Amino acid sequence: MYIPPKHHIPVLEDPIAYYYIPVFRSFFIKRLTLCLDLLPAEPIPKILDVGCGTGIILPELIKRTSAEIWAVDYLLQDRSLRGMMKLEGISAYLAEAELLHLPFAANSFDAILVISILEHIKALQSACAELDRVLKPGGSIVAGFPTKNKITDKLLGPSTGFHVSSHQQILTAMRDQFVDFNEVHFPNFVPLNYSLYTACRGVKRK
Repeated sequence: MYIPPKHHIPVLEDPIAYYYIPVFRSFFIKRLTLCLDLLPAEPIPKILDVGCGTGIILPELIKRTSAEIWAVDYLLQDRSLRGMMKLEGISAYLAEAELLHLPFAANSFDAILVISILEHIKALQSACAELDRVLKPGGSIVAGFPTKNKITDKLLGPSTGFHVSSHQQILTAMRDQFVDFNEVHFPNFVPLNYSLYTACRGVKRK
């Protein structure tokens, strides 16, 4: 997977810095590939990245999908994001918005990515309903989030204080809202509840 070189990211804030630290790099990249591999194989005309951060996934997302990219974050890291896009020669439509109040019309997107966001949301049913609203009928949504267990609580340390929803709660909310559901986790040779990271894909009802 392609990750922009460090000098293309003007502000290396946490957690972006971890992509450039050897001990953590492979895990942070694996989070992204786990989610990207769940996207539909067929062409995606228009995709929304919710919680885009500094946009580290955008170059690879554009390469894989050739889609029209829209990216939102409730605290848009404008300098890092636009600086990286300029140096990478890529373009995307950007907006500052909260997940629960997305500034888009209903049925706007063919696919949605939500990576490491839902664990910070308590109102999961409302979040899933809002994602469903802006997704086109038959469109796919892919979400990734840390698996909550003693191992990840230890590894993530203080950051777990911001994780208000567990992987099981997220999976339940996603299953209730979307159909054709699929779940994967990493490492895949251990049971879900003992893994490090979980990703899932659902489809909006037609």
